[in-house]
Amino acid sequence: MKSIAFIGLGAMGKPIAERLLHGGYDLTVFDVHRDAMASLLAAGAREATSPKNAAVHAQAVFTMVPDAPDAEEVALGPDGVLHGIRAGTYYVDMSTIDPITTRRIGARLAAAGVKMIDCPVGRTTRHAREGKLVLMMGGESADIDAMMPIFGLLGDTFIRCGPLGNGTAAKCVNNYVAMACNAISAEAFVIGTKAGLTPEHMLDVFGSTMASNAQALQVYPQFALSGNTEPGFMMALGHKDLRLAIGLARSYDCAVPVGQATLEVMAQGVEAGLGRKDCSSLLLMHERAAGTTVRLKATGS
Repeated sequence: MKSIAFIGLGAMGKPIAERLLHGGYDLTVFDVHRDAMASLLAAGAREATSPKNAAVHAQAVFTMVPDAPDAEEVALGPDGVLHGIRAGTYYVDMSTIDPITTRRIGARLAAAGVKMIDCPVGRTTRHAREGKLVLMMGGESADIDAMMPIFGLLGDTFIRCGPLGNGTAAKCVNNYVAMACNAISAEAFVIGTKAGLTPEHMLDVFGSTMASNAQALQVYPQFALSGNTEPGFMMALGHKDLRLAIGLARSYDCAVPVGQATLEVMAQGVEAGLGRKDCSSLLLMHERAAGTTVRLKATGS
């Protein structure tokens, strides 16, 4: 398998597509924002004029778009992949959407003889550039096996979650937890600082107890606690993912009081102009409200 189409060159999609191109694959790309394709085209990728056009000669089509309506439009819309893809082709959706939409897309593609895998990813843009993502894969085992040489360029952790749609379900519940940890960590760092602790004190304690979580121990030191708001994972996307997770929970009549409170806090962050900044930038909102600044000593506390 040498010919791949990649549709959706956002913060995560673009470095993933670059990994495929540099891995020696014959790559065709499409994004609604032509500027997003420029560096890939300069590096040797071919430009498609639509998702349909991108799929015509591909042996595998990858998509990574912002939300469920986007995924459905790219796959099934009037100019969508369905109308250009050939039977026997693999369709890999790496978008973070809901499993109901994933399975609806999969059913339409299966009727055309297309093999679909849902494969959302975890970790940050840095991990995408380095090929060290977590891949959460849903679909037929034989189809996943066939795609593993390509997946191996993209990640170092591969989790088979079961049938189609289970990859997106796993991503939803994962980001549900991650965003709750993000929100509570922002509050805790500000509370501790007002009480006279340093961020170093709190990181040492959190890392030694059951309060340990990757948001506090890994994300915050790299981003908000160092004054870095460039997005490793954009707050607006975290808010969207949390909304999807809450929608999934409610479709199964599951209570979500903590998730709903977290969604409201993240909505406040987006409304405060932090939507395109790293999700840990919630810290800035709490700093302003509390009249304090929380920074590691190396960056000036």
